[in-house]
Amino acid sequence: MQEWLSFTDVELLIGEGCEADFFHDTRLGTALDRLDDLGTDLVMGRVVEVYLAREDRPTEYSAHLDTTSVSLYGQYHGQDGPEVTHGFSKDKRPDLKQLIFGLVLHGSAGIPLVSDVAAGNTADPVANRDLLARLGPLLPPEDEVTVVADCKAVDAVTIGRVIDQGLHIVSLVPDTFKMRGTLIEAAWEACPDLEEWPELARSPGRRKADPYKVYRGWSTVEPFAIERQVVGVDGEPQPTRVDQDMRYLVVFSSRLAKRFDGTLETKLAREQAKLDTFSKTANRKGFACEADALAAANQTTARLKMLGARPVVEREERKLKRPRRGRPKKGEEAPTEVVYTVRFEVERDEEAIERHRQRASCFVLISDHTDDSTWPDARILGEYRKQFLIENHTGFRWLKSEAAVSPMFLKTTRRIRAMGLVLTLALMVRNFIQFSLHGALAKSDGGIRHPYTKKVERRLTTEMAMAWFMGIQSMRLSIAGSPWNRQTPRFRDTARQILDLLGVDDTWFTTPPKPNTS
Repeated sequence: MQEWLSFTDVELLIGEGCEADFFHDTRLGTALDRLDDLGTDLVMGRVVEVYLAREDRPTEYSAHLDTTSVSLYGQYHGQDGPEVTHGFSKDKRPDLKQLIFGLVLHGSAGIPLVSDVAAGNTADPVANRDLLARLGPLLPPEDEVTVVADCKAVDAVTIGRVIDQGLHIVSLVPDTFKMRGTLIEAAWEACPDLEEWPELARSPGRRKADPYKVYRGWSTVEPFAIERQVVGVDGEPQPTRVDQDMRYLVVFSSRLAKRFDGTLETKLAREQAKLDTFSKTANRKGFACEADALAAANQTTARLKMLGARPVVEREERKLKRPRRGRPKKGEEAPTEVVYTVRFEVERDEEAIERHRQRASCFVLISDHTDDSTWPDARILGEYRKQFLIENHTGFRWLKSEAAVSPMFLKTTRRIRAMGLVLTLALMVRNFIQFSLHGALAKSDGGIRHPYTKKVERRLTTEMAMAWFMGIQSMRLSIAGSPWNRQTPRFRDTARQILDLLGVDDTWFTTPPKPNTS
């Protein structure tokens, strides 16, 4: 750390009298211990409370929730922090021990509201409920907040926790739920013509030649059994299963339909390969009777999804090996046996293919927003599509990138938990800069030049904006015994434009802050 800071004006960055040599491993480790002693939830909560107390803040917004795994190297000690252990690795490294990192982002600004570091074998539903338990007490009671999460949040207990805290939910119905297929079939039965489905959203493809991605939807309201905390006769809350009206939105995606069509021939070839393998292996020995041949063939055809195969049993007489060696006697007939083999008459099952296309091209969203006047289908889909905020550089991708923090060994899990808070606060600053920059550009007529392509952009990322500050140096000058002062001889016009949009004075680059003596 000292070597990295040796190229930085630490006094200007942190305060007068500060030196790079102050930041050695022992002091940084002690600072992380102190931060964990104070309580990571307490520190994070104080920061979020100040952010949510802004006068210009929205009172209706979404909170995007998700978890990810962080793989670790080395042997960690101590039982005071989260347990480093094996679990389901989302990093595709099951050989390494890990921790589970959870995050909740403010939907409109991408500001972290809650973060958590849990044991490496923590199940996603448990981690989600823990994040919700931390989120609820932070939010002002007048705020209307909708939690947006992936399919691991769809279960009776988690949805019950969301509603008990006065929050709303938008999530994805898992593929393993039988109701998902039932809802998709009901949607196509109600509207067999896709053009009758209302269009909910449309976005351009990645390239100019690519067609638009189109989303259409069909919704219904059905009961869903959830677990609520109901006050019992003894005055204590008791978990009780109740039916809650939920809104199900079946969404057709042209991108998913195109993906199915692109893999259709491969799937059909795989099913044909199953039939060929059966014919090659089973017919090599044959069957003793026609019934056995049909039974074995039907077991194979029952596993087909998009091919129609009718087994045809054929009688075949095969010669057997003679029981003894030598040339057969004159007139001696070779022994034979009768076996039965199977061949298949195969054709594409167009009706089955269409059913699978319909199911593969749709996904189902669930929400407790049942009033379609204030929450139309397009709004529910729009909120879920913003879930990418927590996956990309405003969330996990930034936290887990090598550019964010170099590999380090923290020795104890308490320090890992404290480091998770430091990274979350850094992400908060990064996202707030980007949110403020986009907001200021939306009110202006111009834009900011991209540092590499030189095109004028109106939604530049924080990283691209900060690239304009590369190479800016603060020089300390003293002439003829005069007091030392700082100057920035290389300050580009675009860098000054960015500071103006953020409302930051360029004296930050010339005037060190006073040390905090309190």
